[in-house]
Amino acid sequence: MAKVDFSPIADTTRRAEIVALLRRAILTGQLEPGQKLNEIRISEQMRVSRAPLREAMRELVQEGILTSIPYAGTFVVDVTAKDIDDAYSLNKVLDEFAIERTWPLRDQRFFDELDQRHEAVKQATRNRDTTRQIETALQLHGLIYEWADNSVLLETWQRLTSRLQMYFALHQQARNEAVPAEDVHETYVSLLKGADMRAAQRHAREHIDLDFEELLSYARNLEQRPSKGD
Repeated sequence: MAKVDFSPIADTTRRAEIVALLRRAILTGQLEPGQKLNEIRISEQMRVSRAPLREAMRELVQEGILTSIPYAGTFVVDVTAKDIDDAYSLNKVLDEFAIERTWPLRDQRFFDELDQRHEAVKQATRNRDTTRQIETALQLHGLIYEWADNSVLLETWQRLTSRLQMYFALHQQARNEAVPAEDVHETYVSLLKGADMRAAQRHAREHIDLDFEELLSYARNLEQRPSKGD
């Protein structure tokens, strides 16, 4: 069973900070898939009351990285190889459509925002900040959805990102790295600025497939582990 210690929080009403600390613990693997959260221990370590902690946990349940089971407690979501395969397969289809929709709408504002988000990913990678690297990578990939002028597509992407952040984190754990050894988005960004839409779509698919089998193997190994208590 993984054990994680939380630092005290000065303002007990700061739910956002509690959410951020819990998310970081999950995405860095301190709280593992399937592990039960011990509310008493966490509230004592953070020096917060149970009420804001429970509010924060409910927010993460809605986000999709925690799950609440009646009469059992709140757990980090379990992850299966099929879950990952389902999400990544959908991501490929959505990316291709988002690029097609965005392509004729690109302008200098799009290119500038693309560069800014890419720089944020590179900074997080240099800082070896797992949570920030995942957050900024999803923001970078999310730009084509924001620009596609399709509200249903954007809502679908936003629902998918809660799952993808877990899977990105597991990918780093599979590699035993806090962040990727180097930024892998240079070609992606370059092609989104270019003139060949098909090349950009093809690379987006290849980017999703990067070390995919390694991730699936890691997830299958997790499935074989005994369930974790609190």
